[in-house]
Amino acid sequence: MKIVIRVAPAVVAGVTLAMLLAGCSGSGTAAPRASASKPPVAGAVTLSYWGSSTRVAKYDQIDKAFEARYPGVQVQSSATDFLSYFNKLPVQAASRTMSCVTTMQTRQLNDYTASGALTDLQPLIDSGQINVSNVPKNLLDYGRGADGKLYMIPFGIAWNAIAVNQAMLKQYGIPALKQGFTWSEYGDWLKEAASKLPAGVAVTDNQGEDESTFAAYVLSNGYTLFNKNGKTGFPKSVLTDYWNMWTKYQKAGYTTTPQQNADEPAQLEQFYVTQGKALSEQVAGNALPGIQAANPSADMTTVAFASGKAGLGNMFFVSGYSIPKNCSNVAAAAAYIDFWTNDDASANIFASDNGAVANAQQLKEQITSASPGVKTVLQQYQYIVSKKVAAPVIPKGYNAVFEAAFRRYSEDIQFGRSTVSQAVDGFLAEANAGMGK
Repeated sequence: MKIVIRVAPAVVAGVTLAMLLAGCSGSGTAAPRASASKPPVAGAVTLSYWGSSTRVAKYDQIDKAFEARYPGVQVQSSATDFLSYFNKLPVQAASRTMSCVTTMQTRQLNDYTASGALTDLQPLIDSGQINVSNVPKNLLDYGRGADGKLYMIPFGIAWNAIAVNQAMLKQYGIPALKQGFTWSEYGDWLKEAASKLPAGVAVTDNQGEDESTFAAYVLSNGYTLFNKNGKTGFPKSVLTDYWNMWTKYQKAGYTTTPQQNADEPAQLEQFYVTQGKALSEQVAGNALPGIQAANPSADMTTVAFASGKAGLGNMFFVSGYSIPKNCSNVAAAAAYIDFWTNDDASANIFASDNGAVANAQQLKEQITSASPGVKTVLQQYQYIVSKKVAAPVIPKGYNAVFEAAFRRYSEDIQFGRSTVSQAVDGFLAEANAGMGK
């Protein structure tokens, strides 16, 4: 899955969405008022997140604005790179030293809810300490654990989509992929495009190895990704059909070769779609501005994944804030999360630096002021949100087991080391042994 394996989410978002203009409308939320249901906000609050020096500078501005709003609070923040962050977090959870405001992602969230490290945030919403009225429910649900409780408030939304070289479409007389196309129509499009492209140019990458495309296939066809125990929730036949479909496309010559897939560089400037070696490619949805900048003449765009009998299946990969049970200043932590969620001036400073902003009103403002490429990205996100794709509960062990095994077994099929049937059996056995309860 390119959003994880090719470029760490912090880098993807920083490269592609930092171009959002900081001068969006909105003056911020009103000053807080004392309430019998809201405890006083004072003292130190610890914060941890990942990101580059550019993101750190943004956090510093926002932290100062928060301290100005709450003069009795001091934010003590720590930042590192993405991989180091999630390497350290299990140790911090075990030693009960997690920051009061801990940045999370959906892929890792339930590794920590399962161990009982995080606080249920719903009581803080009910008391008015955290206002989520502008966060769509289907986004908020990405912060839920397997028990249905809310453990994370989203602030940055990432997803995957298909990048398409529109100049190449025009050059070779290939029809555009219209938003809302079906899986069957997608296969027809691949076939037609392959018949018109010159030798050496693939129609697309082999998405048999991309678990984000597979998730869209599962959800759009009315199945569930995981059951209540955190095991795979889709029938064996669904994965069999999916891998057979991509094996068929590979044999027909629609996709890049297995060796090309293995050799493709991690930098978006060198993606095959960016270089013109492929007409289309599955990428991080917010990678579009960077790809456009790397190849301006290609007139690049992105489209959401195909739809099935249940509609669109594009799921999100969400970053958000959690409060661990070891936090000794929950009131200040809640105030910080509320500030991030609702303060317009701070949203302008951050400029969707870690995925599209979750606050729907702030999203509208950023779309109005964004550059053309970023506007396309945010409008696509708005389109996917409007389809209310169900948020699957990502089980414990997903990151370490499901993602890695999915790619490995798909590659075995592509290189002829395994049949589809063997790979399906092997993957399901490994995934279900390593995930969930």
